[in-house]
Amino acid sequence: MEDCIFCKIATGKIPCAKLHESKEILAFLDIAPANKGHCLVIPKKHLETITEIPDALLSKMITAVKELTARIDRALKPDGFNIINNNKKPAGQLVPHFHIHVIPRFINDGQEITWKANTFDGEYMEKIRQIILTN
Repeated sequence: MEDCIFCKIATGKIPCAKLHESKEILAFLDIAPANKGHCLVIPKKHLETITEIPDALLSKMITAVKELTARIDRALKPDGFNIINNNKKPAGQLVPHFHIHVIPRFINDGQEITWKANTFDGEYMEKIRQIILTN
């Protein structure tokens, strides 16, 4: 997609701080990081959400995420990690090109990843379960 910033990064039209590259995948440091070492793993092909990613490519991406997380862990010694994928704008996806965030976390880093927990009764949960399983 010609207007997609991640496509431009993947094709080399926009430079990035590469951490990993293969025929199908690119990983690079985020230009607006939550913490040092925050990186993104993207498919080079323009695919917007997880439901569009072929299983074989998703598997390769998760393997790249695992390898990068291990490298960052050795290099920066964070106290933990967030591995995040947002799908569609209401869920926080700012760039409509599938990507996985690898965010090193440090004690007292001031970052928060939270949501408001809801409670549903058993009858409602069973209804939702059935809807999901039949579609």
